[in-house]
Amino acid sequence: MPLGYVAPILHAHLPFVRHPEYPEFLEEDWFYEAITETYLPLLDMMEGLVRDGVPFRLTMSLTPPLCAMMRDPMLQDRYIHGLERLLELTAKELDRTRHDPTFHELARFYHDRLHHSRQMFCDRYRRDLVGAFRKFQDAGVLEIITCGATHGFLPLMREFPQAVRAQIQVARNDYRTCFGRDPRGIWLPECAYYPGLENHLQEAEIRWFILDAHGVLYAEPRPAYGVFAPLFTQAGPAAFGRDIESSKQVWSAEEGYPGDGDYRDFYRDCGFDLEYDYIRPYIQPNGMRKFTGLKYYRITGKTPHKEPYRPWVARERAAQHAGNFMFNREKQVEHLRRMMGAEPIVVCPYDAELYGHWWYEGPMFLDYLFRKTAYDQKTFAMITPSEFLERH
Repeated sequence: MPLGYVAPILHAHLPFVRHPEYPEFLEEDWFYEAITETYLPLLDMMEGLVRDGVPFRLTMSLTPPLCAMMRDPMLQDRYIHGLERLLELTAKELDRTRHDPTFHELARFYHDRLHHSRQMFCDRYRRDLVGAFRKFQDAGVLEIITCGATHGFLPLMREFPQAVRAQIQVARNDYRTCFGRDPRGIWLPECAYYPGLENHLQEAEIRWFILDAHGVLYAEPRPAYGVFAPLFTQAGPAAFGRDIESSKQVWSAEEGYPGDGDYRDFYRDCGFDLEYDYIRPYIQPNGMRKFTGLKYYRITGKTPHKEPYRPWVARERAAQHAGNFMFNREKQVEHLRRMMGAEPIVVCPYDAELYGHWWYEGPMFLDYLFRKTAYDQKTFAMITPSEFLERH
């Protein structure tokens, strides 16, 4: 039996953007980039884990605005059109870099990745990303939770309880439409809570929610086990608090894994680096440059000088960081078990778009983490908050 549990949670949300009155709209690119760099890689990761028989548990929130965009035929069409344009650009890049082995290899890397994205989106999932995530929930390896209907900041609505109730009830009903069941958990927008909010959650039969660490540590009375055990509200739903240590390992600008010099540099993009006339067909219609997703450089260091990206080195680094994260959770769980005399739960919530979009190697990191956790240690097990409540 494990000494404790770790609960990785990813919050997938984007503002609702849909502009049929324009053939292209810059803010829609946020959604298309997230599909290619975050949502499809996470689905691909879970496909591989299930195929290889690796036991894992992951929790994800898919917010109502994001699900609405995923299900929208116009946005699906535009995403495919954007993929075709990027494939055209990578084909041109293969020709442009044919005498430069380093950058030619990178052009080939992106060309192959985009082909794979198109195959996944069009052929494997038939453009239905909501259904793709639902498949993993139905298989018992993923728990999908909801969020406020419009991701509204609920404490600001406190004086209008009918608005708060609408946010929760509409979110629950939308979840039923998308996933064929009721949500058991919710990611409160910005993890923001106020006393009494739990009554609306209880009415919607939502059993638990996520809070930042200070939302738990400054509770009255102060919890004996801090953020390492759920707090039950008087109305019934339980609060799970964010673990500070594991959050710092990923989020910290100074110490976090994503800042490693071998990882891909988000800001060095072909949309800004290449000659204007060459890149003009692939930027904004008004001629303004924009991100294309083709990024040829690694972080390297804090100076403007950047070295070429090396995907195989970055993958090795992701494996090392996954091992380090696992080691730290082992020691943390061992210490907590001795102190608590009970099984702790270490809750690790992050924005989903960090994994793949901002931190390109993030899905690789998660893949290695799940595999290493399953086979290289026995101190802790991955779990979802709902499973933890069922066992305790």
